[in-house]
Amino acid sequence: MIRNPTSPALFNLQPALSAIGRLSLAGVCMLVCVFSAAAQEKKVDLQEILTKHLESIGNAKARGSLKSLFASGTARYVSRLGSSGNLEGTIGLVSRNPKMRYSIKFPTVQYPGEQLAFDGKNLDTGVLQGGRFSDLCLFMRQQDLPLKEGLLGGVLSTAWPLLKEPITARLEYKGTRKIDGKTLHMVGYKPQKGSPDLKVTLYFDPETFRHIRTEYEFQIGARMGVGPNQSTKIPESRYLLTEEFDDFRAVDGLMEPYKYKIQLSIQASMANTIVDWSISFNQIVLNQPVEDNVFTLK
Repeated sequence: MIRNPTSPALFNLQPALSAIGRLSLAGVCMLVCVFSAAAQEKKVDLQEILTKHLESIGNAKARGSLKSLFASGTARYVSRLGSSGNLEGTIGLVSRNPKMRYSIKFPTVQYPGEQLAFDGKNLDTGVLQGGRFSDLCLFMRQQDLPLKEGLLGGVLSTAWPLLKEPITARLEYKGTRKIDGKTLHMVGYKPQKGSPDLKVTLYFDPETFRHIRTEYEFQIGARMGVGPNQSTKIPESRYLLTEEFDDFRAVDGLMEPYKYKIQLSIQASMANTIVDWSISFNQIVLNQPVEDNVFTLK
């Protein structure tokens, strides 16, 4: 006996078949999600990042011909926590591997700016009124590695360590991190010699592989007070210096950032501080003669 294809018995199978279809679709979606997550968690090859980063700077000939770099522009200082302050000034940045000089100037006596100099061997900093050091200079005097290793300034420095072959530092891929809505590659940086307590992390754009951010972080552990006016125990302090780079443009075959931001955050026992310097370069010149006395403070 042939059953009527429109019989109730066959119609009763349709809900079951629909349910199976939905289950199959759910299974496929689950597999896609699993494979997508696995792909995201897969570590990117460190050598690939380094190779593509070099290509993002310029070709081998242009990179190899880099001898000096001079950049000038405007600087805006903002104190966001700890004190009030908003100043407009100028910046001059000069590097000639491995030497570096920062000169940020503001038209005030209380805070005339920042002076950082590395002559290839020694670091020197400016002094504020009354013989005090600025927070940025204090950071560098405690941790001179950013200048001595050529890290400070990123590709604005002719001493940028990732330009060297072979790279002498120990690098480690740390995965990705989302900052300001953008996922970036993280690479840990450890020098062969230097302060072991300074944590350095480099960040790279996953599309262009340009270096767009560096974080320098260290802590001073809790310690006993040394004077009658100090408490018996001073809590730990945390220091975080961040550099950000943007608005890359071609300069004689090399891509250089025309936007540069430095931010210093200090969480200390007495007070917390957040200050930043927003810098816009209007001129970047390569391979001009630079005298040695530029890299010393007088």
